[in-house]
Amino acid sequence: MTENSTLSLSPLLVGLADEELQALLALGERREHAGGEVIVREGTASDCLFVLEQGSVQVEREAGGRRIPLATLDEPGDFFGEMSLIDILPRSADIRALTDTRIFAFPKKQLSGFFTQSPRVQMTMILNISRNLSLRLREADAKIVALSSGA
Repeated sequence: MTENSTLSLSPLLVGLADEELQALLALGERREHAGGEVIVREGTASDCLFVLEQGSVQVEREAGGRRIPLATLDEPGDFFGEMSLIDILPRSADIRALTDTRIFAFPKKQLSGFFTQSPRVQMTMILNISRNLSLRLREADAKIVALSSGA
């Protein structure tokens, strides 16, 4: 599988034409992180959207002086940092590389400019993000019910 084919299969980018995908990829850059390295720090400015190409990352928050794992992303094409496109709030969690990891970073500023020129790409990506957030909300609801029922 080529590097770009991993990205083209991402749930974030499903529905984009090849030329739209290529134009979008020209905006970003690949980054590599060692296992244990913090990729995103909770409370910092939200300036990028990321797609996992290789490796695994953990979403975590601090509570009571402990690191609480919230989710693990380990499928090529998984994405994180999408809330940066939706709101202007700081990052809501840390993202830590669990293994040596390669990600593709889309800077928010470049994406915003691209979206003004390509509203179809913006609509497609926002719809894909909405589907992903809906799925995560359903999973969180199920966890809350399980915790509430003592299961």
